[in-house]
Formats: sequence, structure tokens, C-alpha cells
Amino acid sequence: MVESRPVSSLRASRSGEPAAAPRPAGGIPRWLRHAVRVLLHLACDAGAVTLAFRLAYELRFHAGWFLSAFPLPGEDPGWQPYIRILFALVPMWLGVFWYSCELYAHSALGLADRFLLILKGTMLASLVTLAGTLIYGRLEYSRLMLILACPLALALVSLSQLFVLRIDAWLALFEETSPLLVVGGGKIAEVVRDNLRERHPGVEIHEVESFDDPERVLEAARAAGAREIVLVRGASGRPEVLALAEACESEGIGFKMIPDLLELRLGEIQMDDSLGLPAYQIKHTSLTEANYAAKRAFDIAFSLGVLAACSLPMGFIALFIRLGSPGPVLYRQQRMGYKGRPFDAFKFRTMVADAESRIETVKAASGPQGGFFKAKDDPRVTPIGRLLRRFSLDEFPQFLNVLRGEMSVVGPRPLALTTGEMEELIREFGSTAKKRTNILPGITGLWQVSGRSDVSSEQRFALDMFYIEHWSLGLDLQIILRTIPAMLFGKGAY
Repeated sequence: MVESRPVSSLRASRSGEPAAAPRPAGGIPRWLRHAVRVLLHLACDAGAVTLAFRLAYELRFHAGWFLSAFPLPGEDPGWQPYIRILFALVPMWLGVFWYSCELYAHSALGLADRFLLILKGTMLASLVTLAGTLIYGRLEYSRLMLILACPLALALVSLSQLFVLRIDAWLALFEETSPLLVVGGGKIAEVVRDNLRERHPGVEIHEVESFDDPERVLEAARAAGAREIVLVRGASGRPEVLALAEACESEGIGFKMIPDLLELRLGEIQMDDSLGLPAYQIKHTSLTEANYAAKRAFDIAFSLGVLAACSLPMGFIALFIRLGSPGPVLYRQQRMGYKGRPFDAFKFRTMVADAESRIETVKAASGPQGGFFKAKDDPRVTPIGRLLRRFSLDEFPQFLNVLRGEMSVVGPRPLALTTGEMEELIREFGSTAKKRTNILPGITGLWQVSGRSDVSSEQRFALDMFYIEHWSLGLDLQIILRTIPAMLFGKGAY
């Protein structure tokens, strides 16, 4: 008989702590938890939008400092006329959040992605509101007040969403759950377990490491009392998988399967119905033309802001570099850019002037490190350079590369042409390594905020692939926010 093991017990035995007590029967049904969350979202967001318009009214008509800058062209109409239009505006705003942004359909959205959806919804709803006042010109409303309501609504709806998510997380502790059996192992099984634990903390997860006989899996499910089976490795062949699916149907057990192809190309699979039958389609990148335009616009705005804010500190860094060792302030190195095009990447010089000619000696002393070479105690690094590297200050001139369109703020690290990094990656990981050039290289990236140089070559490559396959503006924002503490603490930087 196949042995199924509850994951909670496994974790407890590893940590030396007693396993958590089984959850008593009963609790909040999953459908009721979902309904409560959606209703709370609607009620709290409606209150947030109403409050945003009220605050915008007070700011436009009663704030002295604002009136001194933008005097009233007429008289204060009072709050009463705006109350009447709110009966139409608030449902319209909620409809935009629901249908255009699908804000209430995804409970597992990341905070950054959720914020971007709220931003999209508030801007779209504000445009519809302003368009309505232009169409019905006979209605005299302060358009400046309606514009002021947009950023206020963005802040208040964001807080409203966080508040409801906190309540939903608390309700999850009392959710009615049934045991679940995960068949298979590997990284995908870990992702499934982590996602289930995060969304349904009380679920009892059992695990079967391999799948060779449907009847044995069913025996394990019966023994565990599982009401659902999740197959995370489908390499056993279609007849066995179909037999297990049919057996689960006859037993009244739910069945889900994650194709084994996801183990190799997590995030690249999407359903395609253009053939009239369900088919898997491999997508090679998340960056469509529209996505690229949005990412490029963000890169330009962010880089201009950083360069403007850091111009004085960068001047002091340049002075210290010139005083610390002979040689130029900026170091230019040929790097591989989008589609393999070479470009000169700018950095503050952190090494001695003849560092490039001594790299083979340092490589021989450091031993093999895979496709990403970086020595921990590199003798070529200057004292000021070691400080700059520790806090990643040497990367700041690369914002010039971003403005020139050669790099992005977030993306895979640009590979050096002179040291053969791409050739080494191809030898180590095959032709898949070429996918790194399907996107602009970045100043910071997923592996830089996940341990920097302490991350192994295999982990760096996997994180780069994950980023390329899962790109979103929300993910970029999360990486940028995680870059700040990574810079301050300097872990893994050398």
C-alpha cells in the first residue's frame, strides 16, 4: 500500500516541535468565506469612494491654503448636490473595479499587483466621471474637485482592500476544510503546498511521493480521508492518469492535475482553444508590445527621478574614486543586451585599472562557479570599491543605460561579453539560456534581492527564467521595494 504522510507532521518532526492538533469538524464553508470577502470589499470600497469625494469637496471648497492657490470661480454649491450624484458614481466605480479590473475575483493577488489594479480602476473611473460631466454640461460640478477625488480614492480604496484582506485572513483560520492528497514531489509540489497553506491554513495535506498505480493512490486517499487529489507529476502516462481521474469520479473525490511540463517551464503554459479543442500553448515571454511600452515608460520616469535625486551623492562618489586609485571614474564593459546586441554598460569603477587582464588568475584561484563568476575576496577590488559594492552604489550610472534604452530598471543581470558568460551558461543549461536575451537586462533583479552573490549559479538561472516568464509591473515594483533593504544590509554583496 502507498504510504501517505501528512505534511504538518513532517514539518513538526523536522523542527523538533509537536505537530499541530487536528482541526475540529465544522467551520465556515469556503463559499461563505468567499461571499463574505466580496461583500466586505464592496461595502468598504463604496465607503472609501464616498469618503474620497467628501474629502475632495472639503479640500476644494473649505481648505484655505488650497483656495489661496486655486480661487473659487463662483459660490460653494454645498455638499447636497454631490450626494445626489454619488448614488450613480459609487456603483459605477464599483462596476469598474469588478468588471474592468476583476479586483474582487482574485483573492491571492500580490499587494503590488493589487495596487496596480486599484490604480487602473481609479483612473478609469475618474475618466468616466469627468466624461459624464462634459456630456451633461447642464450639471455644474467642480471638475477640479472630481480630479482631486482620484488620488484620494486610490489611497482610501487601497487601505480598504488591505483591511478586508486582514479580515479574510482571520476568517481563514475558521474555514471548513477537508484533507487533501498531493501525489508527486519536487518543486511544483512545494509550490502547491505553500499556496494551500497560505490560502487555507487549516487544510490537512497528505503526500504520496510517486504515482505508479491508480488503485494504490485511491487507497492512500481513503486512508487519509482526502476529498481531493492533486497530481503534480503527470509523467506516468496518459492511461494511468485517465484511470485515476475516472476512479476519483466514481469515488466522489475531486481530481486536479498539473502537467509535468510545468516543472521545466513554470509559467510558460497557457490554454489555447483556437483549434476547437483544448490545447497547451507555450508562451516564451510575458512582454507583449503593450507591456514593453508600459515597462519602458516606467523605466524612463523612475531613472530620471533617481538621477535627479542622487546627482550630488554621485558627485561625491566620483571624487572619492579619483582620490582612491588612479584611473577613470566610470568603468565601461561590453555587455550582452536585448537579442544579444552588445552595449557599453556604465558602472562606478570599483577595481584597479588593469582588472580585466587579471581575471583568469582570479578565476583560477577562486575555483569553478558556473556561468556567473564573482570572486568573494577579489584582490582587484579597491577599498572604496569594496564599500560601493557592498551597498550596490557602483550600479547607479547604469540608469544612464536605462535612459539610452539599453537596459531596464528590473531584469536579468547583463552578461559580460569579454568573459564568455553566455557561452558558459549555454554549456551549463543548454539553449534555454538564450532566453535571457528576450528581455532587456536590468540594474536589479529577482536573484539580486534573493541573496545576491550568495545564490548559486543554478538558483540565479532559475530566478531569471521565473522573472522572464512571470513578468508584470507588480513584480517589478516588488523587486524594487525589496532592493532597498538588500542594498542597506549588503548581504551577499562582494
